Amino acid sequence: MTNSTPSLIAWTAQYREYRKLVEQGLHDEAALLKSEIDEGLPWVELTWDDLEHAYANLETTLADEPTS
Repeated sequence: MTNSTPSLIAWTAQYREYRKLVEQGLHDEAALLKSEIDEGLPWVELTWDDLEHAYANLETTLADEPTS
């Protein structure tokens, strides 16, 4: 069994970028990035659901952090 944490972090960053593009209305760019993500996920044994779950956890963690 390998440690997939580095892969999950890297791919979650890509997913986060995808979400930003969608929110900005840059649908063509988002579709291209989604296609790249979809192509790469099987290589690192992750799924789109894994990314959505990790992203949700990241957003919750960031929202819970106190601001300076």
